[in-house]
Amino acid sequence: MDYNERMKPPSKPRGIAEQKNLLDGKKSAFQKYREMFVGESSFFYFLKYEFLTTLLGPIPGALGLFLRRVFFPSLFLKVGKGVVFGRNMTIRHPRKITIGDGVVFDDFSVIDAKGRKNRGILLGRNVFIGRNSVISCKGGDIQVGDYANIGSNNTLLSESIIRIGKYVFTAGHVYMVAGGNHSFERRDIPIWHQPSRSKGGIVLEDDVWIGAACTIVDGVVIKKGSILGAGSLAHKKIPPYSVALGNPATVIKKR
Repeated sequence: MDYNERMKPPSKPRGIAEQKNLLDGKKSAFQKYREMFVGESSFFYFLKYEFLTTLLGPIPGALGLFLRRVFFPSLFLKVGKGVVFGRNMTIRHPRKITIGDGVVFDDFSVIDAKGRKNRGILLGRNVFIGRNSVISCKGGDIQVGDYANIGSNNTLLSESIIRIGKYVFTAGHVYMVAGGNHSFERRDIPIWHQPSRSKGGIVLEDDVWIGAACTIVDGVVIKKGSILGAGSLAHKKIPPYSVALGNPATVIKKR
């Protein structure tokens, strides 16, 4: 897959615009539901989405895994071989999601590619998405490279771009947000109505290890081979082959 070609960053964050669109009082509840969960699609596709996710999603055990493996791929833009779909997944805008060979989604994971102009989610080969983890676009894009392991209870939110390289692994309860910064200079209108800003998204290069309960904010680049210690807040670039720790994260040694 040509990740760079697929995942050029959008010109500006669009998450707030997406949320405001859903609050449009002129739209029916059904219209909002389709826009939130399914995206642009035919009514037949909408019925297929409802049928498959409602009936097959909760089925436990080997039978559920088998049925989802057979029928779920038809929902997505592209799905490779040997993909495992866990129980009670939340799937939104699947026609903007590309999944490589051997990807595993644990139970209760969320993959959400919503947005009107974004490219969506691109997962490489042999990626693992842990239990209860949320991979969510708010008008932005998310790319995960081959052999990456996203631990349980992670939250990845993108209003611009999150790029995760090969052989990256994260422990539990990691939080990343790309975009989501608001202007707040004016006091005559709510902050929510002021423009969103982006510092360029988040990049985790190849062979990076993120410890438990870390937070990574917009504009951060963690270079190849680096480690972010448990409970750290990364707010600026971390050089290659570094070990960083603390709030804010500070490089304490080189590998």
